[in-house]
Amino acid sequence: MGKAKRLSDSRMKGEIPIRKAIALIDGEHYPDVVEDALSSLEANGYSILALVFLGGTEKVWDGVEASYGNFPLYSGEDPLLSLKEAIADHEVDEVIDLSDEPIAGYRERFKLISESLAMGVSYRGADFYFSSPNRPFICEKASIGIWGSGKRVGKTAISGYFARRLQDGGKRVCVCTMGRGGPKNPEFLGDPRQISDSYLRELSKLGRHAASDHFEDAMMGKVPTVGCRRCGGGMAGEPYFSNVAEGAKLACETESEIILFEGSGAAIPPVGTDAVLLVVSALQEEEYILEYLGRYRLLLSDLIVITMCEEFQVSSKKLSRLTDGIFSINPEVKIVKTVFRPRPLGDLRGKKIFLASTAPLEVVKLQGAYLESNYGARLVGVSSNLANRSMLARALQKSKGADVFVTELKAAGVDVVSSRAHEQSKELVYIENFPVALEGSLDEELDYLYDLAGSRFSKRKRS
Repeated sequence: MGKAKRLSDSRMKGEIPIRKAIALIDGEHYPDVVEDALSSLEANGYSILALVFLGGTEKVWDGVEASYGNFPLYSGEDPLLSLKEAIADHEVDEVIDLSDEPIAGYRERFKLISESLAMGVSYRGADFYFSSPNRPFICEKASIGIWGSGKRVGKTAISGYFARRLQDGGKRVCVCTMGRGGPKNPEFLGDPRQISDSYLRELSKLGRHAASDHFEDAMMGKVPTVGCRRCGGGMAGEPYFSNVAEGAKLACETESEIILFEGSGAAIPPVGTDAVLLVVSALQEEEYILEYLGRYRLLLSDLIVITMCEEFQVSSKKLSRLTDGIFSINPEVKIVKTVFRPRPLGDLRGKKIFLASTAPLEVVKLQGAYLESNYGARLVGVSSNLANRSMLARALQKSKGADVFVTELKAAGVDVVSSRAHEQSKELVYIENFPVALEGSLDEELDYLYDLAGSRFSKRKRS
């Protein structure tokens, strides 16, 4: 091991930039093989600051420390804890994985990768590389990230609700969104009152995606918004392309005192935030939330809102497994379980309605029944194909008995539902997906998150 250290010392005097790293090793490799690998790394521009022993006994003696020379060695029953301690003790650029199965298989590696990325350190293996996403703070204002664990989890609904609650509490807030149908240039909507059905329909005629998230947030949240676009999404949430940096600067120039940066699907806005709210759906596969790089998102979250917790769709056992799994990864995070209920933005009493939604058919029927019992509507038809234009158009052809088309401001809500309503001289009413807490207090936790973001921003500003 001394040879490797001397190589490291000599590289410090050279012209090639040195990358500081922690190496992951195991007891399934002979120590002299590990030594050769470390020497090779140091000869190629790395300075190995510490080793993390992941386990294995086949090719090492009981005295693991004696097998690896004078490198600082982290070894314990929990490899994740050892990795976290090593990263906390050393300023490094990368974690280099020199281990292999059976010690580090696919599942184990994703756990190690998640911990590393969550601490801002990239992770390199023999034939793979995970870069730690760069999310710089754009401006000197408090900020909260509202991320999702996937598409259609209710992220925009939670964002709009949160924004309106902040504004109703006297806070000046701006929501910066990014979407797969966002504007070519970041777009500021300073007056939410302008976002009417006719306004959106005219935009649709111009070829715009008039149901983009910044329109929905402005209409439902009644707050100023900035719309951005993105294309592609990495496993750690990094967009392949976006104009969010420019949009964030635009949001920073507003009179807002706090900015909500809203994600898109599982993609994360490439900007720094002072706190994170993660929206996950109880209908998702558990492994997508708890495994792979879903774990990475959980590690960075301060509040998790679980949506779609309908009794007829999700068993109590699955919800328990989900919450227990989340707490096992991030014991400090707060969790609220919720369902959505439709809140119409127009009067439906006594009117025959056709309801179009992105929700599963069973939920759309529940939404319709809720509109009947709570808003006096008379349901004559439903479609769960708001995100499938051809099937939606066929369903609308059979809705002649309806006086009002009711729809979410999503997907084909404007270019199909609103346009068809206008053509047939029918009324169009948008609905908001209003979150209702089943377990935990959503309002109290949102207030907590706002205070947390403010406290962290104050510390960031002082430093």
